[in-house]
Formats: sequence, C-alpha cells, structure tokens
Amino acid sequence: MWTNPAPTALTQLPLDENARPRYSDTELGDYFECIQLPQRYRDSIVLKDAAQAGTKEHGLPLLRALTRYHVCNVPFDNLVLHYSAHKTVTLDQRELYTKVVRRRLGGRCMENNSFFGTVLRSLGYEVRNCAGRVARAMSPYPDVRRNQRATYDGWNHMLNLVLLDDEWYVVDVGMGSIGPNLPYPLRDGFQTTSIAPRLIRVQLRPIAESYATNSANRTGPPKLWCFDVCHNPDDDAKKDWVPVYCFTETEFLPQDYEVMSWFTSTNPRSFFTRYVTCTKMLMDEDKELLVGNVTLFKDTVTETIGTNRRVIKECKTENERLQALAENFHVHLTDEEKEGIPDERKLASKDTDV
Repeated sequence: MWTNPAPTALTQLPLDENARPRYSDTELGDYFECIQLPQRYRDSIVLKDAAQAGTKEHGLPLLRALTRYHVCNVPFDNLVLHYSAHKTVTLDQRELYTKVVRRRLGGRCMENNSFFGTVLRSLGYEVRNCAGRVARAMSPYPDVRRNQRATYDGWNHMLNLVLLDDEWYVVDVGMGSIGPNLPYPLRDGFQTTSIAPRLIRVQLRPIAESYATNSANRTGPPKLWCFDVCHNPDDDAKKDWVPVYCFTETEFLPQDYEVMSWFTSTNPRSFFTRYVTCTKMLMDEDKELLVGNVTLFKDTVTETIGTNRRVIKECKTENERLQALAENFHVHLTDEEKEGIPDERKLASKDTDV
C-alpha cells in the first residue's frame, strides 16, 4: 500500500553560515570556462582577495563581465518544463551547477539568478536575493498587453542585489531579452542605455493596483522599485516607457522561491507551461557591449540586433526545433528529454491563443 510519509526536512538555508552553498575554486574555474570568461577577468584581484569583491573599483568591473558573459552563454529557457519526463524545476545549488556547467543548459529566473547568486557569494560578494512582479505589459498574450498593461502579476520573478561599497546594485541574469542584463545602481531615477538604443530606468513609486489611498490622513500607497524600458528614446513624439517588473528590497529565502517556482511551472495558465522558449544575449565583436539576442519562441528562431529583427529559422517539425536548439543555443538534450515533450506541445499541434 502506497504511503505518503511526513517530510523529514523542509527547504531552508543552513543556520551555520559556513555550511551555506558555495562553489569551490575549481568549480568556479569550470564555470568561467562555461561562460567563456576572458583571462583578463580571471586575473582580477577579486579572485585573489575576496574582500575586493565589495568595492566598486575592483568588484564592479568583474561583476559587469560575469553578468555579460553569463547571459550570452547560459540560456534563459523553460526547456525542463517541456523536454523532460518529470517536468520539475530544481533550485538545489548542486543540481543547478551540474545543469549549467556540466550540461550547458540554462533555466528561468529562479534557476539562473539563484545559481548566479551562489557564484557571486563564492567570490566574496555580498548578495541579497529579492523578488519581483512581472508587468503584464510583458505578457505574450496580446489582449493582456493591451488591456492590463498597467498591472502586475503576483510574486513570480527573482533578482539579486549586490552591495558595492555603500550602494546596492541590481543584478538580474534571469529575464531574457527584456531584462537589464547589466548591473545598475539601486538609485531612484537612474537610467542608462542597455542594448542601444534601448534605455532602462528604475524608479521608486507606487503601482496603480495598490488598495492604499492618497487621502490627507493616510500615508498613501507604498512604493516599490519599478524597472522600465524605453525602446524608442530618440522619438520625442512617441517616446514610451514600458513597465517590465517591480520589486522590493525584502530578502526572499529558498522556501519563498520554492513556492513561486511551483506555481509558475505547474499552473496551466502560466506562459512557461504552454510555450517553449530559449534566449541567449549577443555581444559586439570586442565583447564589451551587449548588442542583441537570439530567441526561440514556439517554432521560430529570431535574431535581434539593436532594433533590427530577422527570422533565422521557422521550425516545421519537432526535429527541426531540436536542431535549432543545438545549432543556435548549443543546447543538446538527451533522448529521454527529447521524448519527454507531451504530444499537445509538439509543433504538430496548433494553439490559436496567441
């Protein structure tokens, strides 16, 4: 008779700080190989003196490089929810290391950012795990984008804050092509160019959905950090800031992400459970700036450089999609993983919702 025994352990961080997840120098070296980090960054003083990780002088240049090379070599994808027998996302740091470094696979925000946060802690950075709500302006569903643009999902996104000298920096390698993909200071009103000509900014402001009012005897709506993008900064007549996500400085723990990940990876209305996607960012020839991305969505692979977008491949069969994953993203799945995709999600099935 099948039984469901009580769990002997629940997700938590070890109370002993020395027992918390870290990667060894050898493991970090293999990770640097995985993301093709140039030798000049491996020679950073941070790797010799971990105390330097907390400085803008030495810690910030390495942080920028790690972020840039990570997003160009570790995919933002939801493949485990489609190409696996178990359809289960792991947030275990050991398993994530194997997945990213040994298998050369990626994951969604909670996989990428929790793994990356552990890499940074292993190098000596002070990292705080936080969470955000993705704006519905980012929805893949046209009706949602049109009618609910000013609203946000529940807590469904993970990002990291990294302390450099006396200032926190936002570090997010888990938002694909619409994310910042570069560290920026948590400073109200800060804006910069991310992938030219696109601007990004962060503002501390209330969101429209708050129950709180602006009555004279009230404190007013609470403020959240809001990350926005502007795709047309040079067009004054049509300049438009689009909300991407809002977030808080509150620390989130592994057990929080376990709940968040479970919902977004199991709910049938979740974008992640419905459509196959995979993204890698692209650098310029000097490998100093991000210039675009290559993305698979459902059956189409596109390349975007700046504002120029072109279709690389339209996949007609499941084998063509698997070939596109291998050729464009260096994602090589096992036979078992390839067979794991349900029939209704194969390219032969049609979905007219988008």
